[in-house]
Amino acid sequence: MTGRAKQTGFTIVELLIVVVVIAILAAISLVAYTGFQQRARDNIRKSDINALAKSFELLYIDKGKYTTTSEPCMDTSIGIDSCNGVINNIGGWAPSSNIRNLIAGGYTSEIPIDPINNETYYYSYEPWNAGQGGYTEAAQAYDLCARLEAGGAYCINKRT
Repeated sequence: MTGRAKQTGFTIVELLIVVVVIAILAAISLVAYTGFQQRARDNIRKSDINALAKSFELLYIDKGKYTTTSEPCMDTSIGIDSCNGVINNIGGWAPSSNIRNLIAGGYTSEIPIDPINNETYYYSYEPWNAGQGGYTEAAQAYDLCARLEAGGAYCINKRT
């Protein structure tokens, strides 16, 4: 028998098809994984906001208002407070933040920050001042919010 010896192995076309299929599967997995991470961070945000709200309720039960400072200020987890109007770039709540009353009063052991905590995703707390919403005394209501990666915001708006 004359002729060529039979060669075994894969052709370049077969190898390219396998590589393309693996790349497609990797891309699908990456997209699904990213979605899981975003949902997990959004669930952390909701849990943190709920825990803070419970701490504020304990403070309200003891003190009759949601902050113990004389001048309630809007604060964020990226260090902006409306009393000073500056970003402190500390990666967390400003040292003068009204929300720190929760630690000082023993209502929580730590103040959470957003899992990403940047100019897009952060927590905000705003106690109402006297005159807002008809309240004659300050800190009788508050807004506590987190921006969600799924879109929108998760807020607890407490009114007494």
